[in-house]
Amino acid sequence: MARFVGVDGCRFGWVAVAEEAGRLEYRLFGAMSEVLAAHPDAERILVDIPIGLPSKQCPVRPCDLLARKLLGAPRASSVFPPPSRAACRAASVAEARRINLSEVERSLSEQAWGICRKVAEVDALLLAQSAARKVVREMHPEVCFYGLNARRPMAHAKRAKAGVAERITVLTAHEPRTRALLERLLGEHRRKDVQADDLLDALVGYVTARAKTAAIQRVQGSPACDDRGLPMEMLYLV
Repeated sequence: MARFVGVDGCRFGWVAVAEEAGRLEYRLFGAMSEVLAAHPDAERILVDIPIGLPSKQCPVRPCDLLARKLLGAPRASSVFPPPSRAACRAASVAEARRINLSEVERSLSEQAWGICRKVAEVDALLLAQSAARKVVREMHPEVCFYGLNARRPMAHAKRAKAGVAERITVLTAHEPRTRALLERLLGEHRRKDVQADDLLDALVGYVTARAKTAAIQRVQGSPACDDRGLPMEMLYLV
């Protein structure tokens, strides 16, 4: 069983990367609960999704502010404010924006609305399963790439050709099987289900997750947890 897993959201649902039986593998899952079920002995699962959420008591997550400062322009824009707990469960974007404005005095961007379903999915899972809270942790791919790249942010957007190339280069220095894994995914799945950047984001999560605990840093401010006790943090490797 895989001990360390990196996960990113994709159009299919989720793409997860892990070492299984000595082979670097990726798998697509329809739900985050399926990722957990497939890796019952995992020590660390890093997922690119906000976990601790903003609220009236803490309308802006300190870790988001710190991550944007750490990345600088233009990569700071990749760290956008997540929805509140109630907003991510809204039935429509109009309702989500109304709730978010009421709770954190901020509307909701299209980008944030686009991940609401997945935010709610992971949030509900962690609130319901205390054991999962010890294993599933938040990462942000751009922060992870920053860490792997000697604390230098990526120069290009992740979906640009140059951005894909530079991320492959950074990952290959830490995981030589990067290009082969990406080629397998692109040959086996349609772009409507999963994109190249989804796999690379999951892979940088895996590379970070498998590191020794002492080498993993946290982007975390005060308060460190949200109003339900879930950590507001991002893990990365230095």
